[in-house]
Order: sequence, then C-alpha cells, then structure tokens
Amino acid sequence: MAIRNVHKIIIGFFRDYRDLLKSNLFMHSAYSLRYLGTRKLSLLSLLHYLIVGERKGNFPNPFFSPAFFAEETASPARLVDYLRNVSLWDYRTSEFFDSRWYIEAHSAELASCENPLCHFLSEGFVKGYDPCQRLSTDFFRQAISRDRYDRLEFAFEYFTKVNPDVPLNIQELEALQTSFFNQIELSVIKHTELIKRRFLVFIQSGRNYSNVFSSARSFDVLLNFYDESGKEDAPADIITCQKGTKVTAVRKILEERPEILFLYEAILFLDDDVIISEAQIESLFSIQQGFGLDLLQASLTKDSECFFPVLKQPRAGSGIRPISGVEIMMPLISQRAIRECGWVFKESISGWLVDFLLSSEVRRKFGNTIALAGDIVCSHLRATDTSNGKFYQFLARYGLEPTVEAGKIAMKYKLNDKMSAVYFLPVA
Repeated sequence: MAIRNVHKIIIGFFRDYRDLLKSNLFMHSAYSLRYLGTRKLSLLSLLHYLIVGERKGNFPNPFFSPAFFAEETASPARLVDYLRNVSLWDYRTSEFFDSRWYIEAHSAELASCENPLCHFLSEGFVKGYDPCQRLSTDFFRQAISRDRYDRLEFAFEYFTKVNPDVPLNIQELEALQTSFFNQIELSVIKHTELIKRRFLVFIQSGRNYSNVFSSARSFDVLLNFYDESGKEDAPADIITCQKGTKVTAVRKILEERPEILFLYEAILFLDDDVIISEAQIESLFSIQQGFGLDLLQASLTKDSECFFPVLKQPRAGSGIRPISGVEIMMPLISQRAIRECGWVFKESISGWLVDFLLSSEVRRKFGNTIALAGDIVCSHLRATDTSNGKFYQFLARYGLEPTVEAGKIAMKYKLNDKMSAVYFLPVA
C-alpha cells in the first residue's frame, strides 16, 4: 500500500510538472532570478517551485500569489489546480488579477474554456488588456515600466515586491498627487506690494542660500524656501515658504497668490544649485525681450547634469538658437506663457516632464518662440540620485515615483520625451 501511494505521488508530481511546463503560467527565468538569485538555474526553477516554492508563497508569475489564492478560495488550491479546474476561475489569483472580471471584460477574445490568466500572459498583456478593474495595463507599460525592455519580466519583479496601495492607473496617481499638494501650506514671509522691477528671478532654495545681487539689477528676487521657514532678512524682495517641490511651489502661488507672478514681464525659475551670474541673468532677460521669446534657457557646461544633451556645450553652440524645449532647472518664461500654460505645473510633484509639457504647450499656442542662449554658459553640477538623494527619498515617503509621473504625462498628452525629442529648429 505504501509503495502504491509513493508511486501515485510521483506520477502526480510529474503530471503537475508536465502541465505547468506546457502552460505559460510559470516564468522560469524570472522566477530563478527572483528566488534563486541567478538566471542560470532557470531549468530547475519549476522543480523548485513545485517542491518548496509554492508552499513558501513564491510567485510563479507576476499575477498569481499562492498565499492570496489559497485565502480567496478558502482551500489549499494550487497553481496547477487553477490551470485545470474551471470552477476556480471565479476567484482572484492576486491583488492584480481578477479572473472573473477578466473573463467578462474579454469574453469575445477568449476561446472556449481558455484559462483567463493563460490568455492574459500570452496575449492580453501585450494587447493592453487590463487584468482587473483597478490595474491599467497601459499605465503599467507606459508609466511604471516605461524604460524597460521586457515589461512582463519587469512585472514579475514589480508585482512580487510592490505595496498593493501604489497607484495602478492615472486616476490613482493624480489622486495621490492632489493629496500631497493639498497638504502644502503657502506662507508669504515678505512681499513688497509695489513692483520695483520688470522681471523676476524665482529661486527654489534651501535654508543656506546666501547669494546677494546688486541693487542696480533689473529683476526682483523671490526666494521660496522648501526646507524650513524663511527669514525676513534673507537677500530677496519676496520670500515664501512651503514644504514641497519647485513645481508645487509655482502651482501654489499661481493658484493662491497669482498677482505675485503676473506683474512681471518674464520670470526665470532657477534651482539653487545652478551657477549663474547676475550679468548672465540680465543678458537672458534682454534676449527674451529682444526676440519676443516665451521660453528661453542658457546653455550648460560640458560637465553639467541634464537630461537633454543638446543643451550642453559644445553641442549647444553659440548665438540664439531656436529649440524645441527647455529643462526645469532654469526656464525663463514670458508672462503670457505662465498665464496660459502655467496649468502644466499641476501635472507632477517631482517636476519630471513638466518642462517638456510646458515646451509642447508653448509651441502649440505661440509657435516657435523657444530658444537656447548658446553664449550664456552656466553650470548645473549636482548629480541626480534617484535612489539615495534626499529629494527623491522625500518623494518616496509619499509613494511618488518621478519616472512614473513622467510616464503619466507622456501617456496622457501623447508626448515623445526621448533624449532626441529636444532638438534645434531651423531659423525662420
């Protein structure tokens, strides 16, 4: 009797192995990397899953959680049982796949008695079908995994680790952004009501900012402190404080105190780690006025940090060069552009891709009125550290991922934001 039972167990094991091997429910390479630490053991990964992995709760693919499925079914149902038993297709297999919902949403595409998760992994994911009501596959592909070559492989890495509360569609991300923004309180520490000068330099500043400009300058200075209450004796004409980011600061002022910005003919929005002289700032305002530009940016030194290499010397060249876009570190914006296109600052918290959306809107509304000042060369040397940088750690605490925000904007407004998307335009 014992030998017969052992024989039955062995036969059953190899039948399970054969059926899962023939299905596309098990991702060998991704499983091996995730749980065995290397892709070299891919050939053994299914054996590992059947012997110990499933009992430990290891995912065989991004959308099947053994622990979640067992709880849903109130039984010790396994992946192979889900493959064979049609009655189990009424249950969710994880937080991110709802079998019954998927069948109802895509019944026309599924063959008779076709396993819904098998269909999603083999066809639906590529076609952009949603696996449940909450998760938008297009959002995952275009925003969450936007720079990944194999998005299904990344889905394995992502959904086996991610907090289920992260945004899984545009609406959830925008709700998170709104919640973050609504917590920010704008405090105007100092504001001279009578405008003294034609232009404004808006500086997103830390508490140690100490640069002093001459009294003969043609521009006012607004310091927006992001890390502690501003001081009235700081070297500025206007001082505000709000714990947020550069784009939330601009949006907050536009919504609550727009008169602060709308009185000026043009505004230079400057990060405090950009090295630029007073004379260079004066030249930028002079160029903007002389050429009637709506967006203008200085070029950058060869060793500067930026996303679009065309902005850096020596490629930037000399003279006033029409260009398709600028970056968020130091855009000079005309009054009409900030009035009519300032809404773009609500689309992001991190600021990623807001500059590209702004450039796109300016071109759409006003034509080719964007330029790069090649003869004005500034430095922006602080590295972008999305893993350990304080700014990005701050955003992560609120569940905000800059690359996802950028992907959302690109998806929502159908923008191509590759490095080659900012380029020099022919002179009219």
